[in-house]
Amino acid sequence: MDLIELIWPAMEPLTSQELKLQDARHKQDIAKINIARWAVDTDAALEEARRLDDAESDRRKTADSKASIYLAAVTALTPVLASLLPSIWSDKSTISFSVCSLAIFFLATLYLFRAGIWAFETLRVSTSSRVDATDLASLWSAATPKPELVKKLLIAVRYNHAGANRKVSCIKMTHAFLLRAFLAFILLLIVQVAWTPAGQLIALVIATVRCFN
Repeated sequence: MDLIELIWPAMEPLTSQELKLQDARHKQDIAKINIARWAVDTDAALEEARRLDDAESDRRKTADSKASIYLAAVTALTPVLASLLPSIWSDKSTISFSVCSLAIFFLATLYLFRAGIWAFETLRVSTSSRVDATDLASLWSAATPKPELVKKLLIAVRYNHAGANRKVSCIKMTHAFLLRAFLAFILLLIVQVAWTPAGQLIALVIATVRCFN
């Protein structure tokens, strides 16, 4: 991880070639699901298909739940951060103190803003596939419904995979920016508390060195 990535994390977009490969892999997986012999040990296949469908659904729900929590954290941290702004321009503030504090405050605000944007991106409604009531009715009109149900469930899982991955990536970015906002907030508090004592200590050290010289 380089310094720029450490200060400002970014999610690299897929190239056109990677998108083509992803689409080709998706079509290949769907084709494999369609030609597989699901009539062999159908009950075991159906159980695994349901487990995979539940796991994919849980991934989306977990990401949405975390995004809601992170949004609440952003909402709670914003007024606390804003309450520190008046002290930056207080009468006893020096120019160097004000510039340093304002820079950290601005960076923390940017982190909070980006965390909120990524959280909203996670919660954004996206299309998903599932086996609905009408699908079940159609399947059970056939002679062998269970193998077809396995196929439908696995196709739904495969279609939902990209959306779930996108949600997970967005929540990771939310976490990264919120963590940096919290660290910037802590740093701003440290600067607020320690700036004057640190300045006095440095002045004392300089005066002591001059006395010995």
